[in-house]
Amino acid sequence: MFKISHYIKKRDDVSIADFREYWLGEHAELVKDYADKIGVRQYLKCEALPDHPMTKNGTATYGTGPLRYDFIDHWIFNDIEELRLGAEMSEVQAMMQKAYDSEDQWVDIAASNVLMTTDLVQFYPVNAADIRATPGGDYLKIYYPVRVFPELTRQQAQLHWNACHGGESRDHIKYSMQKKYIQAHAIDSTFVDELCAQRGYEVDPTFIGHAEGWFELTPTPLPYSEEECAQVSRMTMDDIDLFADKLRGSVFFTQEHYIIDEKIVTRPNPAVNGRKMPAFFSAVY
Repeated sequence: MFKISHYIKKRDDVSIADFREYWLGEHAELVKDYADKIGVRQYLKCEALPDHPMTKNGTATYGTGPLRYDFIDHWIFNDIEELRLGAEMSEVQAMMQKAYDSEDQWVDIAASNVLMTTDLVQFYPVNAADIRATPGGDYLKIYYPVRVFPELTRQQAQLHWNACHGGESRDHIKYSMQKKYIQAHAIDSTFVDELCAQRGYEVDPTFIGHAEGWFELTPTPLPYSEEECAQVSRMTMDDIDLFADKLRGSVFFTQEHYIIDEKIVTRPNPAVNGRKMPAFFSAVY
């Protein structure tokens, strides 16, 4: 399974209300016109909630910088080959260009980003598919776009993020208020490179992906003392500080809007150029 993650900031001359109406309406339809032709199985738009008390508390807890984005969009698909073949079709290219021309009237492209990511699961219960942060539901979804210190390579930072920080998080899962937690690690992508060059998205080699977590709006109190929970929280925050430049990162809660919602099937990749292991592992490890 792969996904294209779009981190979207609206133009300053566009109101939040007008942008929300456009992004969830006209823009969603423009992308739907070609999404199935490039193999998209799920297409969701995650709406940032900057004024929600959980966002304000999250920013204070993590000590991160100001919120950068208004939406994070995901295209999730089974196979990279479907994206490659679909994007070569002339009719798809025309549809994509139509969407791009529309976006230019609404989106601050230079302040927005796009990455190809792959999910490394940290917490994933048996009912994970039912845990969604849709409007009116029981959950909100937290994001932490991760920008690391420039002296670290992406491979170094991602290894620590998954093996060390993820390991610490998994070891202390009983203390977490998150019901599901995924690390979306940036991977190499010719498609994304070409899209950034064509559209003018910000390119930041220290931007290595994002964390996604789902929180219950009315959580069950944890059966541990405040002191014990605070100690574990401090360990988590101290570990993040080892690789993530928190002042260039941001933490915020969102709600999910599913535009396309089809079954996702993750299959092994065939050998490419004599490689038996999927190439993206070289980017993560």
